Amino acid sequence: MNTFFNYSVNDDYETPIEYWKCIEPIIPKDLKINDPFYMNGNAKKKWKELGRNIIHEKKDFYEIKKSKKKEIYVSNPPHHKFHLLLEHLFYLDKPFIMLIPINRIAYLKVQKILKKKSNIQIIPSPIYTGFITADGIKTTNCPQYYCYLCWKLNLEKDLLFLEI
Repeated sequence: MNTFFNYSVNDDYETPIEYWKCIEPIIPKDLKINDPFYMNGNAKKKWKELGRNIIHEKKDFYEIKKSKKKEIYVSNPPHHKFHLLLEHLFYLDKPFIMLIPINRIAYLKVQKILKKKSNIQIIPSPIYTGFITADGIKTTNCPQYYCYLCWKLNLEKDLLFLEI
């Protein structure tokens, strides 16, 4: 398996802080945030602005093994081969929040994986600002609708709408 993600044109974007700010209140304080998809390393700075010190290292996501660490995976992951990424997240057996294009949930390979699980929550993103290119240029708008795919958060609803 490819050890590091080869970013495609649609995968190489940095996430603006607004996308993390709106979900920060639902992330349990007793769990350390782990964003395993490094890109340019700016995620750690953004979470620090929000008062959270996170794990954000340039390592191979697929080499991460199960552990007893009290952590939650939170990221805007590469979107290609999302079904493989999702399988590994479930293998790790930790809560997660993944910012993904909402249409990814409709992919048959993804549906097949999600149907086997419970305690899944979907939060449509209330943020529709552009992303930041690898060159540091902010795009003018969001290219598609996004949602937060969550697991093991024990939220009050399976479909949750956030106020911003």
